[in-house]
Amino acid sequence: MIFVASDFDNTLYLLDDDEQNMKNVKAILKFKFSGNCFCIITGRNFTDVKKLLNEYSVPYDYLICEDGAKIFDKDDFCLETTYLDFKMVQKIVDLLRNRPCSYYLDNGYDKTENIYQCVKVVVECSDEKEKKEIVSYIKSALDVHIYASRYHVNIIDSSVNKRVALEKLFQIKNIEESTVSVIGDNDNDYEMIEHFQGSIMRKHHPILDSLHRREFDTLEEYLEELMNN
Repeated sequence: MIFVASDFDNTLYLLDDDEQNMKNVKAILKFKFSGNCFCIITGRNFTDVKKLLNEYSVPYDYLICEDGAKIFDKDDFCLETTYLDFKMVQKIVDLLRNRPCSYYLDNGYDKTENIYQCVKVVVECSDEKEKKEIVSYIKSALDVHIYASRYHVNIIDSSVNKRVALEKLFQIKNIEESTVSVIGDNDNDYEMIEHFQGSIMRKHHPILDSLHRREFDTLEEYLEELMNN
């Protein structure tokens, strides 16, 4: 058995490319039918990613959301949650109030005002310069995991990343790490690609270049390669 953990955006799911998205889904079905295990691991919250998973009928054995803060099984039962400490949430909010930016708290499913049920603070921003300034500003003041995505700056607990989430899942479900292969494209995939048998998408964040991993054009191509070797 091969256990694959795949990033979602720009790996499994490509914006405005339904044809390749459907090819990726067919490849996942073939992969699973061959007796393998498929896990989706994304920075999106559950509700957001689930809409697209349902739209494309994407099959999966496990779903990890919020960069690892929420772990679900194939029946969408939550196996594990890592919340941001409420005191840290307050500190983050206090810092963000000093900047002209919009932000919200995320409980893993939706926006929330409950600081005790927050897994991520999300800053809404698309300007590259501003995103870098926000990341530097927060990182210099607080011990958190923070990174910029396409339209947001994401802030989660310092103990949370995709590698850690996979290790937790493997412990819960007694999965052997030797069976694991992972693929992604962005800087929030760095830890898992570095630690596991990782590959990267041809179009990827420059930070992944330092890992010197094999590159693939599509998830479909990657899964076919795994099944043929």
